[in-house]
Order: sequence, then C-alpha cells, then structure tokens
Amino acid sequence: MRPLLLLVACLLLTGCGGHHAAAPSRAGSGQPSSRPTHAASVPHVAIARTASWTLPVASARQAVVPLGHGRVLVAGGLVAGDASTGRVSEVDLASGRARAMPELAVPVHDVAGALAGGIPLVIGGGNATEQDVVQALRGRAWQVVGHLPTTRSDLAAVSYGTDALVIGGYDGVGTPTTVLRVSADGSVHPEGRLVRGLRYAAAAVAGRTAYLFGGEVLGRELDVVQAVDLRTGRTRVAGRLPVPIGHAMAAAVGGRILLMGGRTSPDRQTAAMWWFDPASAGFSRAGTLPVPVSDAAVGTEGRRVWLLGGEDASVTDHVVFVNVR
Repeated sequence: MRPLLLLVACLLLTGCGGHHAAAPSRAGSGQPSSRPTHAASVPHVAIARTASWTLPVASARQAVVPLGHGRVLVAGGLVAGDASTGRVSEVDLASGRARAMPELAVPVHDVAGALAGGIPLVIGGGNATEQDVVQALRGRAWQVVGHLPTTRSDLAAVSYGTDALVIGGYDGVGTPTTVLRVSADGSVHPEGRLVRGLRYAAAAVAGRTAYLFGGEVLGRELDVVQAVDLRTGRTRVAGRLPVPIGHAMAAAVGGRILLMGGRTSPDRQTAAMWWFDPASAGFSRAGTLPVPVSDAAVGTEGRRVWLLGGEDASVTDHVVFVNVR
C-alpha cells in the first residue's frame, strides 16, 4: 500500500479535492468540473448502508444509463444461472420505484451504457460469446444501430458532449487498447489508446478526464490508475491504487471520486471504500460497504450514490445507498 501521509497532510492544511465541482456538466455526462470552488465542497464522510428497496430482479454486470433527475436505466446483466438478460428497468433512485422498459434487442452482460445526444446506448457485452453491438433506445424499442470494430465485453463507457467513449474491455482474445468514440447513430471512430489494455476497470469522469481504476488482466487485479483526456483520447498513468482492485465501482462526488468494493483477487471481494483526489492523485480511506460487493451498476444524484445489484456471495437484488457529506 502506498503511504498516505502526503494526502493526509494535504487534507489537514487545505482540504484539497479534485473532482465534481461547480462548473456545469457536459451534455449527458452528469460530470462537472474537476476542481471545487472552496474547501467546504470537498466531501470527507461516506456512510454506506443497505437500502430499504431492492431491484425487480437480482442482476450484476449491467449497463446503467443516467437519465437525469435521479432516474437511471438498468439494462441487461447477469442473472441467476449465469444467464444474460435483455431486461431493462427505469429506476427512480430516491424511491426505488422501477418501471419495466422495452427489452434489449440482444441480451448481454459485462456491458456498458451511456447517454449520447440524449439517446440511451448499450454497448458491447457478452452472452454465449463477446458481442460488438451498439444498441440504442429509439421510441419504444431497442435497435442495433452500429457495431464496434471488434467484439468487446467487460468494458467501460462514459458520456462526453453528444457522444460516448468506450474504454477497455475484452475481445475474446485480449484486451484492446483503442479508445472508441460512439455517436447516437451508432457510428464508431478511434479516439486514442490506453497505456495498457484491461478489463473490469471502474470508471468515473472528473471534468474533462475519465479515470480508470485498476481492472483485471489474465486473472490478476491491477493497481494502475489511467487518466483519459476526453477531448483527445490521450491517456496517461495518473497514479497507483493502495491495493490491486478489479470489478470495482466508482462515482464522482463533490470534488473527488469514490471507489467502492470490487475484487482484490478473482476469488476475494472487498467492502473497502477509497477517496481519490484527481488534483494530487492520492487516495484516502472512505469507510466500508455493508458487505463486500463487486460488479454493481452505479447511480448518482448530487452527493448520493447507489450500488444497484452486483455480486456479493451470489448475484443479488440488494441496493447499497452511500450518503456523502
């Protein structure tokens, strides 16, 4: 584990932070500026508990698409029996109310979602094999509107402007490094390259940068933090995790990024939470989840975070609520 003394000193002296602050977000991204306007905006406490409501169906490795006003689409995923589902629900995060939506054209898990030009996209994923499909919700049906250059599951996707960026993943043979820009009409263009390919990384956006935390390659969890410039696709190594982690969840909250749960090895989950400060590239402890969990969908609204489903001892319908202050 890297020493945290420098970060602790920074917190004591300046209340330094890094992500999610006062500048307005890019369209569809839900991710504001990377620097807080004053120290009071930087969160210090994250309290996690099991929510009083559950998902309609136990699922993990889903796509999540933010719709705004505390609503998200939870699409696809892995359900009991190691099966892929095409089920899609619109979930109100505050109340837990869920509304059934049209099912995906192609059932998938280990999939990513994003909003592009106001259109929900579900990208890649796998079922019996890895998939290359770009699925868009148009009217009352999901349609396959495009294809990635290769199959890609276990990937991350983030919204930026009117497009989505696809980062990382697995093509059935290896871990491609090309960052892809995907438009609402399904068109796909290369946008840059990762420093190293990986799968099952946690992703969150701070200002104009997407951060990838850890991930997995050849059955080993990684400790690298990669920063992808959303304007150019250029990538750099931005730091190192305190411990190697894959299959984790990340959310941008009040000037920092909260990293939650995941796996420290393929057969060991963790309940640990960490704050990441993009300004210093340092980590500090942020408490623990009620139980170890990995591979959950993430929803956010202001300084509140929800982990939807995922895997604890098995695929679960439980929801974890994290209140940040």
